[in-house]
Formats: sequence, C-alpha cells, structure tokens
Amino acid sequence: MNFTKTAVIASAMLALSTQVFANNMDTMHATKVLQTKDVATKVAAYDLAFDQLETLQADSPSQLNRALGHMAPDSRSLSLEDGSYITVAEKMNANGNTSYTGLVNVNYSYQVND
Repeated sequence: MNFTKTAVIASAMLALSTQVFANNMDTMHATKVLQTKDVATKVAAYDLAFDQLETLQADSPSQLNRALGHMAPDSRSLSLEDGSYITVAEKMNANGNTSYTGLVNVNYSYQVND
C-alpha cells in the first residue's frame, strides 16, 4: 500500500514538472533598421523601402530570419510586430551630389526557452 501511494505521488510530480518545463517560453522583442540602395530621388527611396517592408510582411518566419540577419533559436517563432515604418535618409557627398536611402524600421519578436 505504501509503495502504491509513493508511486502515485511520484507520477503526479513528474507529470506536473514536465508541463512546467514544456511551457517555459519567453517572448523577446527586437528592432532592426534595414537600408535600401542609394537612389537619386526621395520618392524612389520611399518606394524601395515600402516594397521591402511589404516583402518582409509576406515572408515566412525562416525568410524573415535570413532577411533580418537574426539567428533566432527557433526561427519558426519569428514574426513582425505592428509599428514597423519607413523613413528616408538624405546624403550629400563632397561634390555636392545628393542621394537618398530608404530605411525600413522593423519591430519583430521571437520565442526563446527561459
């Protein structure tokens, strides 16, 4: 009788500890700024950045992992969050030539084991 009681308690403890460890995930949040190539007009830079953001939004988690250069432990959990946006940086070289670069500001999250 005592052995049976001990076995039941040990089984229950094992089952509970397995559930605790299985659900112990944390969500990490991160940001990254991606740049487009330099172009001659501000409008072209916005267009390139917008296209890049649309592509990221359609990407699978593994494609996002490569595009962001992020090595998430489990790339299947990688996803874009709301709040990503685009801007344009204006540059002038020593000769006075101006160029524009689209900047894609990406907010993303991924899961890690705690």
